[in-house]
Amino acid sequence: MTTCEDGPLLLRGPFELLTQDGRTIDPGRATVALCRCGRSASKPFCDGSHKATGFRAPSEPDEPVNGPVRTGDAPDGSGEAPDRAEDTRDRAGDAPDREKNASGGTAGR
Repeated sequence: MTTCEDGPLLLRGPFELLTQDGRTIDPGRATVALCRCGRSASKPFCDGSHKATGFRAPSEPDEPVNGPVRTGDAPDGSGEAPDRAEDTRDRAGDAPDREKNASGGTAGR
């Protein structure tokens, strides 16, 4: 699968498309473009609607966030992922410099 910047997902080669009930969707060809913008009139296939709607999405995945990212992935088995409001720690586990400066930390020494 190839993720196209600001566009569809391209599938090439042998693959099988299924509905959520497990029914097969006939792609009609060996290479298909799958809609990512949600505006296609021929879902799950892309019809070019992303261009008219100004859909924007990178071809690269987002940076991973430490810890569980989906419900049901909590380490304690509770099924609830932790709050992702904002992780302000840098790689060493400290607060960013802007917070140190505001609290009278090491800035200006």
